[in-house]
Amino acid sequence: MSEVTQDYGAILLGGLLAFGLSGCVNMQLMVYWRLYSYESWRAKSLVIVTWLLDLCHSAFVAIALWDSIIVSYGDMDELDKIPWSVGPAVELTAMITFLVQSFFAYRIYRLQKKRLGVVIPIVTLAFFRLVAASVSMGEMIRLRSYAAFVQHPFPCWIFTLGLSLSVFVDIMITAFLCYFLRQNHTMVTSTMRIIDILTLWTIRNGLMTSAAAIASLICWLAMPNNRIFLGLHFFVAKLYANSLLATLNARQHIRNGKQYNSSGDRPLPIVLSEGWENPPEALHSQHGFLMRLDSYRPGGENPKRGQTIQVNVERVVESKFDDVALEPTESHTEGSTV
Repeated sequence: MSEVTQDYGAILLGGLLAFGLSGCVNMQLMVYWRLYSYESWRAKSLVIVTWLLDLCHSAFVAIALWDSIIVSYGDMDELDKIPWSVGPAVELTAMITFLVQSFFAYRIYRLQKKRLGVVIPIVTLAFFRLVAASVSMGEMIRLRSYAAFVQHPFPCWIFTLGLSLSVFVDIMITAFLCYFLRQNHTMVTSTMRIIDILTLWTIRNGLMTSAAAIASLICWLAMPNNRIFLGLHFFVAKLYANSLLATLNARQHIRNGKQYNSSGDRPLPIVLSEGWENPPEALHSQHGFLMRLDSYRPGGENPKRGQTIQVNVERVVESKFDDVALEPTESHTEGSTV
């Protein structure tokens, strides 16, 4: 009974969790399409491909659960059999992982001012992880037995290599992103706030995906004869897909964050002078803060001599966003009197 629980129970729980996270991916896709429908097809293609790969992965996981639990129900001799869909599910996990890690490598490339010294090793190791998963898929389809897959040195070693590379690349990406973001730290409060948010997002994404991969690796090394590692492996792909889409969807929240000061959630206002003769007309800029502009006439001044216009503008920090990278830049304007 314990063998059935550790095998069927583990892959069933892992599959159900994977389906739940796949629903989150679908929600993230709808949020992206609503907020960023204006973006170029390069960014949209990245999102669509990630979503399609996740959808195919869910289908293969469902087939694997059906073949393992329903088709072979009551037949203990089939407990050791690897369903044909498990191999493609492992390969799709590696494909999603490669896509997401390449995306974050591109962000490092932009933060590093388009230098390739760090990016090339990251992409190379991510590609080797994809190759290792492809070999593992071939071995699973060829052997069709969990016991044979564990006992043969080559497939056991190559599967361990793939999981290890996934963890190592995640740690590299998180460390380098945090390092280069902190290098862009400035004394401007709003820019510091944006960089702090980006750093926090980077750490959360890195911890989420690497923790799941580490847990799967530990279970594989410590308990290769049960399917707990496979149940964990089922939802690793979903975490990567969600981390990519959540990062893209968070851009507008972070972009709007530049309008707020560090002491509260009120937008930075335009400072007005006293002594307005007439109630000024209120205008709203495209960024949402209040703007007032009117003629200022000191008492007793002849209106025919001309008018003095005084505009005081507080510092505003702007952020530049491209399709897939988030790069805060700083600009400001000072108050002037004409």
